[in-house]
Amino acid sequence: MRQEQPARAADAWDREVDLLVAGAGAGGMTAGLVAALEGLDVLVCEKAEQLGGTTATSAGTLWIPGNRQSRDVGFADTAAEARRYLDSLVGNSTTKDLRDAFLATGPDAIDYLTARSDVQFAPCGRHPDYQSNRPGAAVAGRVIMAREFDGRLLGRDFARLRPPIPEFLVLGGMMVGKSDIPPLVHRFASLANFRHAAGLFWRYCRDRLRYPRGTRLVMGNALIARFYHSLRKAGVPVLFGAPIADLVMEGGAVVGAVVTQDGKPVRIRARSGVVLATGGYGHSAEFRYRFMPSPTPERSLAAEPNTGDGIAIAARYRARIDSEAHGSGAFWTPVSVTHRKDGAKGLFPHLVYDRA
Repeated sequence: MRQEQPARAADAWDREVDLLVAGAGAGGMTAGLVAALEGLDVLVCEKAEQLGGTTATSAGTLWIPGNRQSRDVGFADTAAEARRYLDSLVGNSTTKDLRDAFLATGPDAIDYLTARSDVQFAPCGRHPDYQSNRPGAAVAGRVIMAREFDGRLLGRDFARLRPPIPEFLVLGGMMVGKSDIPPLVHRFASLANFRHAAGLFWRYCRDRLRYPRGTRLVMGNALIARFYHSLRKAGVPVLFGAPIADLVMEGGAVVGAVVTQDGKPVRIRARSGVVLATGGYGHSAEFRYRFMPSPTPERSLAAEPNTGDGIAIAARYRARIDSEAHGSGAFWTPVSVTHRKDGAKGLFPHLVYDRA
């Protein structure tokens, strides 16, 4: 068992806040943003030099049954039907209470963000559940995505946004969403298609005069950019290159944490708590072996800094790890190993036909 750290004098703290959030992905930034909007003094610490984690390179879609965005455009869905689907898919596992809480509050959480921040969402329309032959499955209305975002609004901090994987960029740096593909592929089929495609290309050309890639952001990159823009407006600082190293315990309670910055430990007191939102364990051989089916996969599309730091730290203090919930905790997809111009190897996920 990890020994509790001895109490330290107040002046031993290097910094003091209400809430310390470890990890600047979608989960961590949501926690930090909501806390700041509710009046807390928040600090976000990020292990990498860029934020967004795996979310920044993802499609950025959220599965929120009963969401208002889809209802407003005519898609009917209920939490009860989604519960039927999840019960059929997952069964009576230890996560049932969490699933029920998610279904009951998911739409409210989205409405909170859209009402009080620049984190705005649009309905995805037709987006079938993966196993559409199960009871309660839906073909449309359950998935939302972040609205397109202008990266230029971040100014110099645009460079702090983790870019998509190079294999998903057009012309070496332009993002395209699902709705952009038909006009680009059939750009000469109609005047509307040509105008859309030409507009994307012209915008991208202008961007490359000032930026290393296009600033018209969609999918997961837009979601992370919207969170970061909202955090900046709420006055929440982000420490980059500052992984969490340990928790500080007093009297059986977490009172702060130690983060590492520039190779030095920084002790941060957190009056209201510490949120561990360090992402998954995709690049931890130990955790992949413990939690995933055999044979353990060699490669992961997760962000490279995702080595299970939060899980390891929580385990030091005897936090319960639900092995059942992690038994198949992965999004499985075939990938091709690519060879990039700089000599590095990448991974291209074949996700085009990932829907039922």
